Amino acid sequence: MREAAHRTWRWSATRRGPCIAVILVAAAAVGLAATPLPDMPLALAGALCVLVFVALAWWCQRAPIVVATVAGVVSLLLALTPYAATITNSVPVTVPVIVAAFGYAYELGALRRWTMSLAGLVPLTVGLAMSVGMFNPLIEMLTIGPWAVGLAMAGRRRLARLLDSRAAELAAERDVFAAQSVRYERARIARELHDIVAHCVSLMVVQATAGERLAAADPDAAADAFDSISEAAQQAEVELARLVEVLQVGSPRQPTSGLRIVQQLVSRARGAGLRVSCELSGDLDDMSAVGAETAYRLVQEAVTNAIKHAPGAPISIALHGRSDRVDVDIVNKQAAVGHIGLESSGGGHGLRGMRERVARCGGTFSAGPAAAGGWVVVASLPRHTHDRAEQPTWS
Repeated sequence: MREAAHRTWRWSATRRGPCIAVILVAAAAVGLAATPLPDMPLALAGALCVLVFVALAWWCQRAPIVVATVAGVVSLLLALTPYAATITNSVPVTVPVIVAAFGYAYELGALRRWTMSLAGLVPLTVGLAMSVGMFNPLIEMLTIGPWAVGLAMAGRRRLARLLDSRAAELAAERDVFAAQSVRYERARIARELHDIVAHCVSLMVVQATAGERLAAADPDAAADAFDSISEAAQQAEVELARLVEVLQVGSPRQPTSGLRIVQQLVSRARGAGLRVSCELSGDLDDMSAVGAETAYRLVQEAVTNAIKHAPGAPISIALHGRSDRVDVDIVNKQAAVGHIGLESSGGGHGLRGMRERVARCGGTFSAGPAAAGGWVVVASLPRHTHDRAEQPTWS
Protein backbone atom coordinates (compact mmCIF):
# COMPACT_ATOMS: atom_id res chain seq x y z
CA MET A 1 0.00 0.00 0.00
CA ARG A 2 2.75 2.42 0.93
CA GLU A 3 4.70 1.50 -2.19
CA ALA A 4 1.67 2.23 -4.36
CA ALA A 5 1.16 5.58 -2.64
CA HIS A 6 4.82 6.42 -3.15
CA ARG A 7 4.63 5.62 -6.86
CA THR A 8 1.49 7.72 -7.17
CA TRP A 9 3.19 10.66 -5.45
CA ARG A 10 6.24 10.43 -7.72
CA TRP A 11 4.01 10.23 -10.78
CA SER A 12 2.02 13.29 -9.74
CA ALA A 13 5.20 15.23 -8.86
CA THR A 14 6.59 14.74 -12.37
CA ARG A 15 3.21 15.72 -13.89
CA ARG A 16 2.32 18.57 -11.58
CA GLY A 17 0.94 20.83 -14.29
CA PRO A 18 -1.56 18.33 -15.77
CA CYS A 19 -2.72 17.23 -12.33
CA ILE A 20 -3.36 20.82 -11.19
CA ALA A 21 -5.09 21.63 -14.49
CA VAL A 22 -7.51 18.70 -14.13
CA ILE A 23 -8.34 19.72 -10.55
CA LEU A 24 -8.86 23.40 -11.44
CA VAL A 25 -11.00 22.61 -14.50
CA ALA A 26 -13.17 20.29 -12.44
CA ALA A 27 -13.55 22.91 -9.68
CA ALA A 28 -14.34 25.66 -12.20
CA ALA A 29 -16.89 23.45 -13.98
CA VAL A 30 -18.66 22.74 -10.70
CA GLY A 31 -18.63 26.45 -9.84
CA LEU A 32 -20.03 27.41 -13.23
CA ALA A 33 -22.75 24.79 -12.89
CA ALA A 34 -23.73 26.29 -9.55
CA THR A 35 -23.79 29.84 -10.98
CA PRO A 36 -27.11 30.91 -12.56
CA LEU A 37 -26.29 31.92 -16.15
CA PRO A 38 -28.76 32.43 -19.00
CA ASP A 39 -28.72 29.90 -21.80
CA MET A 40 -27.16 32.28 -24.29
CA PRO A 41 -24.04 32.05 -26.51
CA LEU A 42 -22.32 34.99 -24.80
CA ALA A 43 -22.82 33.45 -21.38
CA LEU A 44 -21.45 30.15 -22.65
CA ALA A 45 -18.49 32.02 -24.16
CA GLY A 46 -17.74 33.58 -20.78
CA ALA A 47 -17.87 30.17 -19.11
CA LEU A 48 -15.60 28.77 -21.79
CA CYS A 49 -13.09 31.59 -21.13
CA VAL A 50 -12.99 30.60 -17.45
CA LEU A 51 -12.40 26.94 -18.31
CA VAL A 52 -9.64 27.83 -20.78
CA PHE A 53 -8.03 30.15 -18.23
CA VAL A 54 -7.66 27.41 -15.62
CA ALA A 55 -6.88 24.67 -18.17
CA LEU A 56 -3.73 26.54 -19.21
CA ALA A 57 -2.12 25.21 -16.02
CA TRP A 58 -1.44 22.02 -18.03
CA TRP A 59 1.43 23.77 -19.91
CA CYS A 60 2.45 26.28 -17.26
CA GLN A 61 5.76 24.59 -16.38
CA ARG A 62 6.77 24.11 -20.01
CA ALA A 63 5.99 27.60 -21.33
CA PRO A 64 5.12 29.97 -18.46
CA ILE A 65 5.41 33.17 -20.55
CA VAL A 66 3.11 31.86 -23.29
CA VAL A 67 0.61 30.56 -20.75
CA ALA A 68 0.55 33.88 -18.83
CA THR A 69 0.12 35.86 -22.05
CA VAL A 70 -2.72 33.63 -23.29
CA ALA A 71 -4.34 33.79 -19.85
CA GLY A 72 -4.26 37.60 -20.02
CA VAL A 73 -5.88 37.53 -23.48
CA VAL A 74 -8.56 35.11 -22.27
CA SER A 75 -9.25 37.45 -19.33
CA LEU A 76 -9.73 40.33 -21.76
CA LEU A 77 -12.16 38.22 -23.81
CA LEU A 78 -14.06 37.42 -20.63
CA ALA A 79 -14.26 41.14 -19.86
CA LEU A 80 -15.93 41.73 -23.26
CA THR A 81 -18.83 39.41 -22.45
CA PRO A 82 -21.88 41.00 -20.78
CA TYR A 83 -21.92 38.35 -18.06
CA ALA A 84 -18.34 38.84 -16.88
CA ALA A 85 -19.38 40.44 -13.59
CA THR A 86 -21.78 37.59 -12.81
CA ILE A 87 -19.07 35.01 -13.45
CA THR A 88 -16.26 36.78 -11.57
CA ASN A 89 -18.47 37.54 -8.56
CA SER A 90 -19.26 33.86 -8.10
CA VAL A 91 -17.03 32.50 -5.33
CA PRO A 92 -17.00 28.88 -6.60
CA VAL A 93 -15.71 30.19 -9.94
CA THR A 94 -13.35 32.82 -8.54
CA VAL A 95 -11.39 30.42 -6.31
CA PRO A 96 -9.95 28.20 -9.09
CA VAL A 97 -9.28 31.32 -11.20
CA ILE A 98 -7.33 32.94 -8.34
CA VAL A 99 -5.37 29.72 -7.75
CA ALA A 100 -4.53 29.48 -11.45
CA ALA A 101 -3.47 33.13 -11.66
CA PHE A 102 -1.32 32.69 -8.55
CA GLY A 103 0.37 29.66 -10.10
CA TYR A 104 1.01 31.40 -13.45
CA ALA A 105 2.64 34.39 -11.77
CA TYR A 106 4.75 32.20 -9.51
CA GLU A 107 6.00 30.02 -12.37
CA LEU A 108 6.93 33.14 -14.32
CA GLY A 109 9.26 34.26 -11.57
CA ALA A 110 10.52 30.79 -10.69
CA LEU A 111 11.29 29.52 -14.21
CA ARG A 112 12.34 32.65 -16.08
CA ARG A 113 14.54 35.67 -15.40
CA TRP A 114 12.69 38.78 -14.35
CA THR A 115 13.38 40.66 -17.59
CA MET A 116 11.84 37.84 -19.64
CA SER A 117 9.01 37.11 -17.21
CA LEU A 118 7.69 40.68 -17.50
CA ALA A 119 6.52 39.77 -21.00
CA GLY A 120 3.99 37.41 -19.41
CA LEU A 121 3.34 39.23 -16.14
CA VAL A 122 2.11 42.48 -17.74
CA PRO A 123 -0.62 40.93 -19.97
CA LEU A 124 -1.71 38.62 -17.16
CA THR A 125 -2.09 41.52 -14.70
CA VAL A 126 -3.82 43.78 -17.22
CA GLY A 127 -6.20 41.03 -18.38
CA LEU A 128 -7.25 40.15 -14.83
CA ALA A 129 -7.74 43.83 -13.95
CA MET A 130 -9.92 44.35 -17.02
CA SER A 131 -12.01 41.25 -16.27
CA VAL A 132 -12.91 42.66 -12.85
CA GLY A 133 -14.07 45.89 -14.42
CA MET A 134 -12.88 48.22 -11.65
CA PHE A 135 -9.66 49.03 -9.81
CA ASN A 136 -8.83 46.36 -7.28
CA PRO A 137 -5.35 46.19 -5.69
CA LEU A 138 -5.99 42.53 -4.95
CA ILE A 139 -5.37 41.78 -8.64
CA GLU A 140 -1.87 43.32 -8.54
CA MET A 141 -1.14 41.50 -5.28
CA LEU A 142 -2.40 38.29 -6.86
CA THR A 143 0.15 38.48 -9.67
CA ILE A 144 3.09 40.64 -8.56
CA GLY A 145 3.36 39.01 -5.11
CA PRO A 146 3.67 35.40 -6.34
CA TRP A 147 5.94 36.59 -9.16
CA ALA A 148 8.32 38.17 -6.62
CA VAL A 149 8.24 34.99 -4.50
CA GLY A 150 9.07 32.96 -7.59
CA LEU A 151 12.02 35.22 -8.35
CA ALA A 152 13.30 34.78 -4.80
CA MET A 153 12.98 31.00 -5.01
CA ALA A 154 14.75 30.98 -8.39
CA GLY A 155 17.57 33.01 -6.89
CA ARG A 156 17.90 30.55 -4.03
CA ARG A 157 17.98 27.63 -6.46
CA ARG A 158 20.67 29.32 -8.55
CA LEU A 159 22.67 29.99 -5.39
CA ALA A 160 22.26 26.37 -4.30
CA ARG A 161 23.45 25.14 -7.71
CA LEU A 162 26.40 27.52 -7.54
CA LEU A 163 27.32 26.29 -4.07
CA ASP A 164 26.99 22.67 -5.18
CA SER A 165 29.24 23.37 -8.15
CA ARG A 166 31.77 25.13 -5.95
CA ALA A 167 31.65 22.27 -3.45
CA ALA A 168 32.35 19.82 -6.27
CA GLU A 169 35.27 21.96 -7.45
CA LEU A 170 36.65 22.14 -3.92
CA ALA A 171 36.32 18.37 -3.55
CA ALA A 172 38.20 17.87 -6.81
CA GLU A 173 40.87 20.36 -5.74
CA ARG A 174 41.13 18.60 -2.38
CA ASP A 175 41.68 15.26 -4.11
CA VAL A 176 44.34 16.78 -6.36
CA PHE A 177 46.03 18.45 -3.40
CA ALA A 178 45.96 15.18 -1.45
CA ALA A 179 47.56 13.34 -4.37
CA GLN A 180 50.20 16.04 -4.73
CA SER A 181 50.86 15.95 -0.99
CA VAL A 182 51.39 12.20 -1.14
CA ARG A 183 53.81 12.57 -4.04
CA TYR A 184 55.63 15.38 -2.27
CA GLU A 185 55.89 13.38 0.94
CA ARG A 186 57.28 10.41 -0.94
CA ALA A 187 59.84 12.65 -2.63
CA ARG A 188 60.76 14.20 0.73
CA ILE A 189 61.29 10.80 2.33
CA ALA A 190 63.30 9.63 -0.67
CA ARG A 191 65.48 12.75 -0.43
CA GLU A 192 66.08 12.21 3.28
CA LEU A 193 67.01 8.59 2.68
CA HIS A 194 69.30 9.61 -0.14
CA ASP A 195 71.12 12.15 2.02
CA ILE A 196 71.56 9.73 4.91
CA VAL A 197 72.34 6.50 3.11
CA ALA A 198 74.48 7.93 0.31
CA HIS A 199 76.73 9.78 2.73
CA CYS A 200 77.26 6.87 5.10
CA VAL A 201 77.64 4.32 2.31
CA SER A 202 80.23 6.51 0.59
CA LEU A 203 82.23 6.70 3.81
CA MET A 204 82.00 2.95 4.23
CA VAL A 205 83.17 2.31 0.66
CA VAL A 206 86.16 4.60 1.15
CA GLN A 207 87.12 2.89 4.37
CA ALA A 208 86.54 -0.57 2.96
CA THR A 209 88.84 0.22 0.03
CA ALA A 210 91.49 1.62 2.36
CA GLY A 211 91.15 -1.32 4.75
CA GLU A 212 91.58 -3.79 1.93
CA ARG A 213 94.79 -2.12 0.81
CA LEU A 214 96.17 -1.86 4.36
CA ALA A 215 95.18 -5.30 5.56
CA ALA A 216 98.53 -6.88 4.72
CA ALA A 217 100.88 -3.91 5.15
CA ASP A 218 99.43 -2.24 8.26
CA PRO A 219 96.89 -4.35 10.20
CA ASP A 220 96.37 -1.66 12.84
CA ALA A 221 95.44 0.96 10.23
CA ALA A 222 93.18 -1.57 8.55
CA ALA A 223 91.46 -2.19 11.88
CA ASP A 224 90.89 1.56 12.27
CA ALA A 225 89.38 1.65 8.80
CA PHE A 226 86.96 -1.11 9.66
CA ASP A 227 86.11 0.66 12.92
CA SER A 228 85.23 3.73 10.83
CA ILE A 229 82.97 1.53 8.71
CA SER A 230 81.19 0.41 11.85
CA GLU A 231 80.78 3.99 13.05
CA ALA A 232 79.38 5.06 9.68
CA ALA A 233 76.90 2.19 9.75
CA GLN A 234 75.85 3.10 13.28
CA GLN A 235 75.44 6.73 12.30
CA ALA A 236 73.22 5.70 9.38
CA GLU A 237 71.14 3.59 11.72
CA VAL A 238 70.73 6.49 14.16
CA GLU A 239 69.71 8.93 11.44
CA LEU A 240 67.24 6.46 9.91
CA ALA A 241 65.73 5.83 13.35
CA ARG A 242 65.25 9.55 13.89
CA LEU A 243 63.74 9.91 10.42
CA VAL A 244 61.24 7.18 11.26
CA GLU A 245 60.48 8.95 14.55
CA VAL A 246 59.65 12.17 12.75
CA LEU A 247 57.44 10.35 10.26
CA GLN A 248 55.55 8.70 13.10
CA VAL A 249 55.04 11.58 15.52
CA GLY A 250 55.65 14.56 13.24
CA SER A 251 57.80 16.33 15.82
CA PRO A 252 61.57 16.36 15.31
CA ARG A 253 64.10 16.53 18.07
CA GLN A 254 65.52 19.94 18.59
CA PRO A 255 69.22 20.51 17.83
CA THR A 256 71.50 21.07 20.79
CA SER A 257 73.94 23.48 19.22
CA GLY A 258 72.49 24.97 16.04
CA LEU A 259 74.92 25.01 13.17
CA ARG A 260 77.66 23.66 15.44
CA ILE A 261 76.29 20.24 14.58
CA VAL A 262 78.12 20.58 11.25
CA GLN A 263 81.31 20.11 13.24
CA GLN A 264 80.15 16.61 14.20
CA LEU A 265 79.75 15.77 10.53
CA VAL A 266 83.23 17.11 9.80
CA SER A 267 84.68 15.11 12.69
CA ARG A 268 83.18 11.90 11.35
CA ALA A 269 84.49 12.66 7.88
CA ARG A 270 87.98 13.28 9.26
CA GLY A 271 87.76 10.06 11.22
CA ALA A 272 87.06 8.29 7.93
CA GLY A 273 90.35 9.62 6.57
CA LEU A 274 89.00 12.53 4.53
CA ARG A 275 90.87 15.82 4.37
CA VAL A 276 88.14 18.17 5.49
CA SER A 277 88.56 21.64 6.94
CA CYS A 278 85.74 23.57 8.53
CA GLU A 279 85.60 27.27 9.40
CA LEU A 280 82.72 28.70 11.42
CA SER A 281 82.60 32.47 11.77
CA GLY A 282 80.13 35.14 12.73
CA ASP A 283 76.95 34.62 14.74
CA LEU A 284 75.70 31.07 14.09
CA ASP A 285 73.67 30.54 17.24
CA ASP A 286 70.43 32.28 16.26
CA MET A 287 69.63 30.16 13.22
CA SER A 288 66.17 28.68 12.71
CA ALA A 289 65.80 24.89 12.90
CA VAL A 290 64.85 24.61 9.23
CA GLY A 291 67.75 26.79 8.12
CA ALA A 292 70.23 24.87 10.26
CA GLU A 293 68.91 21.56 8.93
CA THR A 294 69.27 22.82 5.37
CA ALA A 295 72.86 23.91 5.98
CA TYR A 296 73.66 20.55 7.56
CA ARG A 297 72.20 18.63 4.62
CA LEU A 298 74.06 20.85 2.14
CA VAL A 299 77.37 20.06 3.79
CA GLN A 300 76.50 16.36 4.01
CA GLU A 301 75.56 16.12 0.33
CA ALA A 302 78.56 18.16 -0.79
CA VAL A 303 80.93 15.88 1.13
CA THR A 304 79.19 12.84 -0.37
CA ASN A 305 79.56 14.23 -3.90
CA ALA A 306 83.22 15.02 -3.27
CA ILE A 307 83.84 11.44 -2.10
CA LYS A 308 82.15 10.01 -5.19
CA HIS A 309 83.49 12.35 -7.89
CA ALA A 310 86.76 13.67 -6.41
CA PRO A 311 88.16 10.95 -4.13
CA GLY A 312 91.13 12.03 -2.08
CA ALA A 313 90.60 15.73 -2.79
CA PRO A 314 90.68 18.16 0.15
CA ILE A 315 87.31 19.64 1.10
CA SER A 316 86.97 23.16 2.49
CA ILE A 317 83.77 24.11 4.37
CA ALA A 318 83.04 27.66 5.53
CA LEU A 319 79.93 28.93 7.34
CA HIS A 320 79.72 32.65 8.00
CA GLY A 321 76.87 34.17 10.00
CA ARG A 322 75.68 37.63 9.04
CA SER A 323 72.96 39.82 10.49
CA ASP A 324 70.16 38.45 8.30
CA ARG A 325 71.61 35.32 6.69
CA VAL A 326 74.19 32.57 6.86
CA ASP A 327 76.55 31.99 3.93
CA VAL A 328 77.65 28.42 3.20
CA ASP A 329 80.68 27.81 0.96
CA ILE A 330 81.92 24.29 0.17
CA VAL A 331 84.89 23.75 -2.13
CA ASN A 332 86.64 20.52 -3.08
CA LYS A 333 89.77 20.30 -5.21
CA GLN A 334 90.40 17.93 -8.06
CA ALA A 335 90.54 14.20 -7.41
CA ALA A 336 93.82 13.11 -5.81
CA VAL A 337 93.36 9.37 -6.48
CA GLY A 338 91.72 7.26 -9.14
CA HIS A 339 88.08 6.33 -9.32
CA ILE A 340 86.68 4.25 -6.48
CA GLY A 341 83.54 2.99 -8.23
CA LEU A 342 81.00 5.45 -6.76
CA GLU A 343 80.78 7.83 -9.73
CA SER A 344 77.68 6.25 -11.21
CA SER A 345 75.96 5.50 -7.89
CA GLY A 346 72.85 7.38 -6.86
CA GLY A 347 70.12 8.78 -9.05
CA GLY A 348 71.63 12.17 -9.81
CA HIS A 349 69.25 13.92 -7.42
CA GLY A 350 71.84 15.40 -5.06
CA LEU A 351 72.18 18.87 -6.58
CA ARG A 352 68.49 19.10 -7.32
CA GLY A 353 67.69 18.16 -3.75
CA MET A 354 70.05 20.81 -2.40
CA ARG A 355 68.55 23.44 -4.69
CA GLU A 356 65.02 22.53 -3.59
CA ARG A 357 65.93 22.69 0.09
CA VAL A 358 67.50 26.13 -0.25
CA ALA A 359 64.64 27.47 -2.38
CA ARG A 360 62.08 26.30 0.16
CA CYS A 361 63.92 28.24 2.86
CA GLY A 362 63.89 31.36 0.71
CA GLY A 363 67.65 31.31 0.09
CA THR A 364 69.87 31.23 -2.99
CA PHE A 365 71.96 28.34 -4.29
CA SER A 366 74.60 27.82 -6.94
CA ALA A 367 76.96 24.96 -7.76
CA GLY A 368 79.47 24.39 -10.50
CA PRO A 369 83.10 23.72 -11.40
CA ALA A 370 85.72 25.97 -9.83
CA ALA A 371 88.05 28.04 -11.98
CA ALA A 372 91.12 26.28 -10.62
CA GLY A 373 89.51 22.86 -10.87
CA GLY A 374 87.27 20.97 -8.51
CA TRP A 375 83.74 21.90 -7.50
CA VAL A 376 82.12 24.78 -5.61
CA VAL A 377 78.79 24.86 -3.76
CA VAL A 378 77.58 28.26 -2.53
CA ALA A 379 74.36 28.94 -0.64
CA SER A 380 72.90 31.85 1.26
CA LEU A 381 70.23 30.98 3.83
CA PRO A 382 67.99 33.46 5.66
CA ARG A 383 68.59 33.45 9.36
CA HIS A 384 64.92 33.32 10.35
CA THR A 385 62.70 31.04 8.33
CA HIS A 386 60.11 28.38 8.97
CA ASP A 387 59.19 25.65 6.53
CA ARG A 388 55.83 24.17 7.42
CA ALA A 389 55.92 21.74 4.55
CA GLU A 390 58.89 19.90 5.98
CA GLN A 391 60.08 19.48 9.54
CA PRO A 392 63.82 18.91 9.98
CA THR A 393 65.37 15.67 11.15
CA TRP A 394 68.56 15.85 13.11
CA SER A 395 71.47 13.51 13.29
